[in-house]
Amino acid sequence: MSDAAGRKLFKHSGTALLFRGVLAIFLGLLIASLPVATVFALVYVFGVYAITDGLTDMAHYFYDPARHSRWTMVGGTISVATGLVAVAWPGITAAALGVLIGAWALLLGVSQIILAMDARANVPRWWSWMATGFVTTAFGVWVLLNPGLGFLGVVALLATYSVVAGILLITSGVRLRRRASSSVMLAH
Repeated sequence: MSDAAGRKLFKHSGTALLFRGVLAIFLGLLIASLPVATVFALVYVFGVYAITDGLTDMAHYFYDPARHSRWTMVGGTISVATGLVAVAWPGITAAALGVLIGAWALLLGVSQIILAMDARANVPRWWSWMATGFVTTAFGVWVLLNPGLGFLGVVALLATYSVVAGILLITSGVRLRRRASSSVMLAH
């Protein structure tokens, strides 16, 4: 990969991660401010977030598919499908929402861990992607094991997860953008 192509790849990848991180933090803050009784609002907010997050991931993959892992597409597809299910059936119960969110987070987390493993050869600080995958997976498992916590538990967990994952995504994005700006690119 040429130095210019490497810079462009890291800059665009970093920008996508920054966007996803800001979106995740926004979701977390929005969820924390929603009234408890507004189950439908949470379902729609989550659905729109998951669709947007997935489409961003998929667009990032299509930007240059030869240089991106297929796991980016898998994660994006999982997010879009989960968001569409949430928007199509907004009357689901809080426990069902917990299972939906838990399954989404578990599958997305595993795909992020695999993506981090693929990236470790080219990205020096790949551990932040790995940490995002582990946080996402742990959140998914915890929610799946405790779906009956009710609406308040799911709201608090989703808000906390979104902010933590958003911070980790922003950290990864900033590091990639810095790498794109640095004068030293590692040769492959």
